[in-house]
Amino acid sequence: MRPRFFILFFVLSVSVFGKSLTRQIQLKFENNGLGLTKEIKNKILESYLEIGNGDWICFKTISETEINNNRSLAFKNAKIRNRRISEFLLKNGIYQDQFKFKYSSFENVWLLKPQHFRSSVKVLNKNDTSNQVVKSFINSEGCTFLLKSGNIIEFKSMSFEGFRSDKVTVRIQEFNSKFDFVKYGVTAQGDKGMLETQGMYFVEAFSNGQKIKLRPRVSYTLKIKDGKSDVPFYSFYGKETNGQLTWTKNSQQKFHSVSPEENNGNSIDEEEYNSGSTEVVGIEYVEDNYGELVGVYIRETLRLGNHLVGQFSGLGWINCDRFYDAEETITMKFSIDEGDSDTPYSVYLIFKDINSVLPIYKITNGTYQTPKIPKGAKATLLAIKVTDKSENKLAFQDITIDENTVVNLKSSVIKKANLDAYMSDIIF
Repeated sequence: MRPRFFILFFVLSVSVFGKSLTRQIQLKFENNGLGLTKEIKNKILESYLEIGNGDWICFKTISETEINNNRSLAFKNAKIRNRRISEFLLKNGIYQDQFKFKYSSFENVWLLKPQHFRSSVKVLNKNDTSNQVVKSFINSEGCTFLLKSGNIIEFKSMSFEGFRSDKVTVRIQEFNSKFDFVKYGVTAQGDKGMLETQGMYFVEAFSNGQKIKLRPRVSYTLKIKDGKSDVPFYSFYGKETNGQLTWTKNSQQKFHSVSPEENNGNSIDEEEYNSGSTEVVGIEYVEDNYGELVGVYIRETLRLGNHLVGQFSGLGWINCDRFYDAEETITMKFSIDEGDSDTPYSVYLIFKDINSVLPIYKITNGTYQTPKIPKGAKATLLAIKVTDKSENKLAFQDITIDENTVVNLKSSVIKKANLDAYMSDIIF
């Protein structure tokens, strides 16, 4: 038993030693120099980009010639060079816990590439009211929300916890265009891969100054106007962690198509059907001069058409989505301004033929990697960096997703006031 154990230990030790040697990189400092030249910086970033996730890379900063000429000076030079490499790594967005200094005969820098990268995108503009609908109503009455897109959210009577007479205020934000997804940082990355979406929403409810929930076993309805119905779509719920959204499917809540007749609950005569519109009548409750709730009739015109209808049993981030199944998927790595950057970008992959915008993962501040994406799809890479309150940096490039595609985005400085106009031209 003991001989077998030592043989196994020896084999593992040799394999680990061999693996570390294959990832040892000799950096060349000419004329005993101590500074990091552009060539050295590029070598560090390129080497880090090439190794696999979870692997280590060892940067050796002194040569055998330096050691033979003056061993004591070589030892000091290694210390100085290694500290400058660590400063360069931190400046480029690599975290302190990813690298360490290790000794053999001399000190070397060891750098770990993590198994999973962090998204470069976060939820933005939470206080923007331009995409919000807010209504107040009595809990026992329920309420129908007709959104700008023509989509509808319906709450039945007594949907919320509390008493029948409670005044409930519901706030809904709608994100249903690729422009919205980028502007608000609301992207379609699911816990099991890329999503194709038909609309994303953030829903919250308040009563008596407190945030409230739905009653147990109560659901509300989302109707997507002219929703795509040739493939199954489901209710998805989003979890926001440190500003980053991840969507999870609820397989028990499948969306289904509903005709205009079913949609309104009444028969519609031929003339009204052909005219393509009908009136939705509801009551909105507002406070009078004495603080009492008074019902006010509201009338809104709704274009008739097929709706994709689904149910949700929770508030917060919700989504009508499906996991996008591609025959072949790949990941792509790319750089911005040759990869050397002291501040990070928010980077998006915007598909042209699929209603999906994905967040791109940050390797360093200037190098990025996509999640698994469908090979052959056409898309736009878009990178945005806030440099100060008045100016941003913007970089974009149209690509066809392929493993042989080499991408180095070039950034330009634009005025913050012009950002929306630029994005409107880029995103479609």
